This record gives sequence, C-alpha cells and structure tokens, in this order.
Amino acid sequence: MKSKFKAVFICVAFAFMMPACTTANQHESNDVKNKTQSFADGSVLNVTLADNDLKLVVANSPKAKAEGLSYKKEIPEDGMIFFFPELETLSFWMKDMNFPIDMIWIAEDRVVGIEKNVPAPEPGTKITDLKTYSPNEKADIVVEVEAGASDKLNIVPGSILQIKKINGE
Repeated sequence: MKSKFKAVFICVAFAFMMPACTTANQHESNDVKNKTQSFADGSVLNVTLADNDLKLVVANSPKAKAEGLSYKKEIPEDGMIFFFPELETLSFWMKDMNFPIDMIWIAEDRVVGIEKNVPAPEPGTKITDLKTYSPNEKADIVVEVEAGASDKLNIVPGSILQIKKINGE
C-alpha cells in the first residue's frame, strides 16, 4: 500500500511540475523580450531572421521610433528594428522617407505580417495624404529592410527572429 501511495504521489507531483517547467521556459523567453526594451537607440543588433544573419539598427525611444528611417538617404546596416512593450496594433507610415522599404511585423519573435515594396511618398505629399500600413495581427517588433529584401531572404509569415547580441558587447 505504501509503495502504491508513493507511486501516485510521484505521478501527481510530476504532473504539477510539468507546467512549472513550461512556465520557466516561457519566462526565459519573456526575459529576452524584456531585455530588448533596454537596447540603446542607434546600437546595432546581430539577429537571425528566417535563417539570415542581419545587422539591424535599434529604434527604441519614442523619438527614435517616430523618426525611424525618415530623412535618411539610404538604409543603415541591413535595416532598422523597433521594439514595443506589448503586442498591439501597430501602424507605420512613410513620412519624410527617401526610398522604398519592406515592413516586417513580428509578434513574440514570429513574423505575422509583411508589407513589401512600400514606396517613398512623392515630394510635397501632405501628412494627411500619407498611407498607413498595419498587419492583420498584433505585433511587438517591426523590422524595416530595403525594398525586395523580404523576398530575397525568403522571409514569410511564421519566420523566426532570434536576437544574437548587440555589437560591442
């Protein structure tokens, strides 16, 4: 009887420990996400997106996010990465942009939307006439790369983003 009770106790204890293990793994993932909030504007992250190694410039502060790639003559490094604290409906526009780009929306490290070959606005376009771009799903990360790069790199919905490290660390 004691050994039967012991076996049942071990099975029940194991059943309660399994969700704890899953929760611990989820916290590891969330810890990585929480650390992204501390990346400095202008720092360069080494990432893997759809099995492609990329260097992306960070835009993390509200000012850097608002400016993004505006006024730049060319895309820095392989593109820019924007971090948001939680999943939300994100809208981007091409205000003061000088070249076309692909916009890639990511939710918890998985691509959920891509807007390809988004054109720069014609000079003199009124702010009220600028088109906004949003995915069908909520996202917490946006990556902007040169127009056509998402096709060249085979980035598709479901592709995985992995942050490797910040240059200089």
